[in-house]
Amino acid sequence: VSCPAATSANTLCPPFFQTIMEQFNPSLRNFISMGKTYEKALASMTYAAKGYFDALVKMGELASESQGSKELGDVLFQMAEVHRQIQNQLEEMVSSCWCCGAQPGQKEPL
Repeated sequence: VSCPAATSANTLCPPFFQTIMEQFNPSLRNFISMGKTYEKALASMTYAAKGYFDALVKMGELASESQGSKELGDVLFQMAEVHRQIQNQLEEMVSSCWCCGAQPGQKEPL
């Protein structure tokens, strides 16, 4: 749909643009709201993951001090290392700003 060049699009075609905006704005607001909720959930998950990692390391240290549970301590350290790697990968993905095209460590989008 195009408007004649002699008149303003806002004065000649308001019903058309109004319909588009009425359909687009609620979806955009919902998209932004969901993005904020997702960001908060990731921040909470990161905080919980750090606590989990710290607890694994502490239990591994305690288990390693005892001769009878040294193997358990080794397994806990291995679990903590895998968890740390997964968390680092997740943080790298989140920091890559997939929504604007920026790469990790890059401040401006491509």
